[in-house]
Amino acid sequence: MSRTVAISHRSRDHLVPPCSLRSRALARLRLHAQLRLEPAEFQELVPLFAQAEGWRYFEDLALLYLLARDVPGPGVTLEVGSYKGLATTALGKGVEAGGHAPVHTVDPHTGDRQALEEAGRAAISSEADLLATIRRASLGHVVRAHTMTSHELVTYWNGEAIRILFVDGWHSYEAVRADLEDWIPHLDRGGVVLVDDYANYDEVRSAVEDSAYLLPRVLRRAGRMVLASEEELPQSVNRYLRIPWG
Repeated sequence: MSRTVAISHRSRDHLVPPCSLRSRALARLRLHAQLRLEPAEFQELVPLFAQAEGWRYFEDLALLYLLARDVPGPGVTLEVGSYKGLATTALGKGVEAGGHAPVHTVDPHTGDRQALEEAGRAAISSEADLLATIRRASLGHVVRAHTMTSHELVTYWNGEAIRILFVDGWHSYEAVRADLEDWIPHLDRGGVVLVDDYANYDEVRSAVEDSAYLLPRVLRRAGRMVLASEEELPQSVNRYLRIPWG
């Protein structure tokens, strides 16, 4: 099984003929090996990731880990959209390895957009699964989970600077714009913003483009995501962005 399919249940790779899928997976593995992009300790986390349900490419998780571990600064990490904690685990383990301030993750746990559409339901709670993932990963000392909307959380925020802002909440134009408008003012001077599904949803892409005046000035594609920063990124992150995925 390819690294992509094992992690990403939402991947379109299942539409590709098996021979093409294997070829793509082998090419990615060779490129990873040649560039030595992933630290050894991250490889050891792969079995842990496999226990958490979610829609992530392996490369997404590696990038989240590297950002959380290596972006300098005193601020916290904020994840908008926890779902069941797959990305939360990568962020938490990166923060733990880098000795940084905690991860705050916020989600009303009323359901992921794609999961709701597939199930034909109005709400599906993921809170219990998130908390189980945090316990299983032994990240209770690093991750602070908030069950509410991100807009509700910002009204309680104590002004703490944000080092990494990962926006993966509800994928509507209005929701993404609100997340960026609410949280970018709290971004540390050297902080970074990562927005998921920029390449997958027109609403997300439009919201990011219409919020360009708020974002750090340098934008880079990162798989299906977009990454914004003011400062030079750590070498580990720059090197990882050399590979295509998504």
